[in-house]
Amino acid sequence: MDQEILKTLAHFQEQIEALSLRFHKLKDITYQLYQENEELQRENDELKSLLFKEKAEEAVVKKEGYSNLIRIYDEGYHVCPLSFGEKRKGDCLFCLNLMENQGKEK
Repeated sequence: MDQEILKTLAHFQEQIEALSLRFHKLKDITYQLYQENEELQRENDELKSLLFKEKAEEAVVKKEGYSNLIRIYDEGYHVCPLSFGEKRKGDCLFCLNLMENQGKEK
Protein backbone atom coordinates (compact mmCIF):
# COMPACT_ATOMS: atom_id res chain seq x y z
CA MET A 1 0.00 0.00 0.00
CA ASP A 2 2.86 2.39 0.80
CA GLN A 3 4.44 1.59 -2.58
CA GLU A 4 1.16 2.36 -4.31
CA ILE A 5 0.84 5.71 -2.54
CA LEU A 6 4.45 6.59 -3.38
CA LYS A 7 3.91 5.66 -7.04
CA THR A 8 0.74 7.76 -7.12
CA LEU A 9 2.53 10.72 -5.53
CA ALA A 10 5.46 10.38 -7.96
CA HIS A 11 3.07 10.23 -10.90
CA PHE A 12 1.18 13.23 -9.52
CA GLN A 13 4.45 15.17 -9.15
CA GLU A 14 5.41 14.37 -12.76
CA GLN A 15 2.05 15.64 -13.94
CA ILE A 16 2.46 18.85 -11.93
CA GLU A 17 5.95 19.41 -13.36
CA ALA A 18 4.69 18.79 -16.91
CA LEU A 19 1.78 21.17 -16.32
CA SER A 20 4.17 23.75 -14.88
CA LEU A 21 6.40 23.45 -17.96
CA ARG A 22 3.41 23.89 -20.29
CA PHE A 23 2.30 26.90 -18.23
CA HIS A 24 5.72 28.58 -18.57
CA LYS A 25 5.75 27.94 -22.33
CA LEU A 26 2.27 29.42 -22.62
CA LYS A 27 3.34 32.42 -20.52
CA ASP A 28 6.35 33.01 -22.83
CA ILE A 29 4.15 32.81 -25.94
CA THR A 30 1.66 35.22 -24.37
CA TYR A 31 4.45 37.69 -23.57
CA GLN A 32 5.77 37.49 -27.15
CA LEU A 33 2.27 38.08 -28.53
CA TYR A 34 1.86 41.03 -26.18
CA GLN A 35 5.11 42.59 -27.41
CA GLU A 36 4.17 41.99 -31.04
CA ASN A 37 0.77 43.57 -30.43
CA GLU A 38 2.37 46.63 -28.84
CA GLU A 39 4.71 47.03 -31.83
CA LEU A 40 1.85 46.64 -34.31
CA GLN A 41 -0.19 49.25 -32.46
CA ARG A 42 2.76 51.67 -32.61
CA GLU A 43 3.17 51.04 -36.34
CA ASN A 44 -0.56 51.47 -36.87
CA ASP A 45 -0.53 54.80 -35.04
CA GLU A 46 2.43 55.99 -37.13
CA LEU A 47 0.70 54.95 -40.36
CA LYS A 48 -2.51 56.70 -39.31
CA SER A 49 -0.62 59.91 -38.57
CA LEU A 50 1.12 59.72 -41.96
CA LEU A 51 -2.18 59.07 -43.72
CA PHE A 52 -3.92 62.01 -42.04
CA LYS A 53 -0.91 64.21 -42.75
CA GLU A 54 -1.06 63.28 -46.46
CA LYS A 55 -4.80 63.94 -46.56
CA ALA A 56 -4.27 67.35 -44.99
CA GLU A 57 -1.54 68.13 -47.53
CA GLU A 58 -3.84 67.01 -50.37
CA ALA A 59 -6.54 69.36 -49.09
CA VAL A 60 -4.05 72.24 -49.15
CA VAL A 61 -3.00 71.36 -52.71
CA LYS A 62 -6.65 71.20 -53.83
CA LYS A 63 -7.32 74.55 -52.20
CA GLU A 64 -4.31 76.06 -53.96
CA GLY A 65 -5.42 74.55 -57.27
CA TYR A 66 -8.89 75.99 -56.87
CA SER A 67 -7.42 79.40 -55.99
CA ASN A 68 -5.23 79.25 -59.10
CA LEU A 69 -8.24 78.47 -61.31
CA ILE A 70 -10.08 81.48 -59.93
CA ARG A 71 -7.02 83.72 -60.37
CA ILE A 72 -6.54 82.60 -63.99
CA TYR A 73 -10.25 83.09 -64.73
CA ASP A 74 -10.20 86.54 -63.09
CA GLU A 75 -7.23 87.47 -65.30
CA GLY A 76 -9.47 86.87 -68.31
CA TYR A 77 -8.50 83.38 -69.44
CA HIS A 78 -10.50 80.20 -69.89
CA VAL A 79 -10.00 77.44 -67.29
CA CYS A 80 -12.37 74.94 -68.91
CA PRO A 81 -10.87 71.99 -70.82
CA LEU A 82 -12.46 73.16 -74.10
CA SER A 83 -10.53 76.42 -74.31
CA PHE A 84 -8.03 76.34 -71.47
CA GLY A 85 -5.59 79.25 -71.52
CA GLU A 86 -7.30 81.16 -74.31
CA LYS A 87 -8.31 84.77 -73.74
CA ARG A 88 -12.03 84.98 -73.08
CA LYS A 89 -14.62 87.62 -73.83
CA GLY A 90 -17.25 87.71 -71.11
CA ASP A 91 -18.20 84.85 -68.85
CA CYS A 92 -17.87 81.21 -69.90
CA LEU A 93 -20.51 78.81 -68.59
CA PHE A 94 -18.10 75.88 -68.86
CA CYS A 95 -15.46 77.68 -66.80
CA LEU A 96 -18.00 78.79 -64.20
CA ASN A 97 -19.40 75.26 -63.95
CA LEU A 98 -15.90 73.81 -63.56
CA MET A 99 -15.01 76.26 -60.79
CA GLU A 100 -18.33 75.64 -59.06
CA ASN A 101 -17.71 71.87 -59.09
CA GLN A 102 -14.14 72.35 -57.85
CA GLY A 103 -15.46 74.50 -55.02
CA LYS A 104 -17.90 71.76 -53.97
CA GLU A 105 -15.10 69.15 -53.75
CA LYS A 106 -13.36 71.11 -50.99
